[in-house]
Amino acid sequence: MIPNNTSSPRYFFSLDAIRGFAALIVVLCHWQFYFYKDQTLQTKPLEELGLPLFPYLSIFYHHAFFAVDLFFLLSGFIFFWFYSDKIADRKTPFNNFICYRLTRLYPVHVVTLISLVLIQYVMFSMNGHTFIIQNNDTYHFVLNLLVIHSWGFEKTPALNGFNGPSWSVSVELLLYLLFFLIAWKKLHRNKALLIGIVVAGAIIQYFYSMIGQGIYSFFLGGLTYYLYAWMTTRKNVRQVTTIVTITAVLLWVVVISEYAFSYIREFSMLVMKKLLAGKDETFHTALFNLSRNTFFRTIISPVTILTLALTETTRGSLKIKWALVLGNASYALYLLHFPLMVTFFIMADILGLSREVFHSTLTLLTFYAVLIPLSILTHYYFELPVQELFRKRLLKKPAPVPITTINNQITT
Repeated sequence: MIPNNTSSPRYFFSLDAIRGFAALIVVLCHWQFYFYKDQTLQTKPLEELGLPLFPYLSIFYHHAFFAVDLFFLLSGFIFFWFYSDKIADRKTPFNNFICYRLTRLYPVHVVTLISLVLIQYVMFSMNGHTFIIQNNDTYHFVLNLLVIHSWGFEKTPALNGFNGPSWSVSVELLLYLLFFLIAWKKLHRNKALLIGIVVAGAIIQYFYSMIGQGIYSFFLGGLTYYLYAWMTTRKNVRQVTTIVTITAVLLWVVVISEYAFSYIREFSMLVMKKLLAGKDETFHTALFNLSRNTFFRTIISPVTILTLALTETTRGSLKIKWALVLGNASYALYLLHFPLMVTFFIMADILGLSREVFHSTLTLLTFYAVLIPLSILTHYYFELPVQELFRKRLLKKPAPVPITTINNQITT
């Protein structure tokens, strides 16, 4: 229960907005694909690829991994907030739940899947190889069509065919099913179980990174939600919000300053050389990177989400329309960017442009100038109408959906 001096938001605007920015970071990171050998194999470090604006945006080029992680974390937070009790109380049956999830995921996924059949065929015909993603065969097409192409059935993990970034969509669907089962069994409030699942996700990630990453972050998002819910019951929730916000700011200052000056890395390497003298520098570096990544995923990302959610709860939503529109279109943006990248590469060949054109900042900005409006149009004039059409046909009684200022559903 939220104290009288606060009001529980019906929709977390900031969490949806940040999803849009995360999608843009993923696109930026994938720009490196243009500079792989035969657009297939990375043979040089990022620093030597000549990426646009690299001196200023290198932190995003290097660490877009965390942006994808954020998608799962946000999904876990939102689903535990909005769906878990409704499922446990039998207010949202499986048919309604899965209908809303599939109609959310499937339309853009299947369109980009089919488009890449043609686009990669043209790419192969012109260059003798596909663009980045291999295994574009009938078997992997069927896996993609069923949205199970990252469930371990694919021949080569991370090369599951066609629209490579859609691996996270496949993992999301698996997470939805696991989440529904846990909530249906009324185990969603069992914190020990959720912690155990997060730990299991970390272990699974060692053997199968994509599913493990999803499990770890999604259920960590659920735990983050319960921490948020507990904090909002405190009488001093505004003071708690201030403390959490200051903590988040300080953590980000540390992150940015460490990236710029590497003082934590250098100190850690000195300590490890003394404590782990029998290990070489490669081991020390791997251990530091693992520790850094785990800290970011487990502490910094959740604290950031907590800050945004608590701020909206105690001080109201910051409804910046363009950021909300970008957030709503983030799913389309995420799935459309890869086929658009291949299309840009093909067009450069057709126009006789040197591959050096992809080093240009203007080319990158042009890509965004095409991708963002295309994604927004796709969301409002394709995604939403198709969702409404199928939901009306498939559901006798629509499941409750969150209300937003632009009449949209949860954008997960």
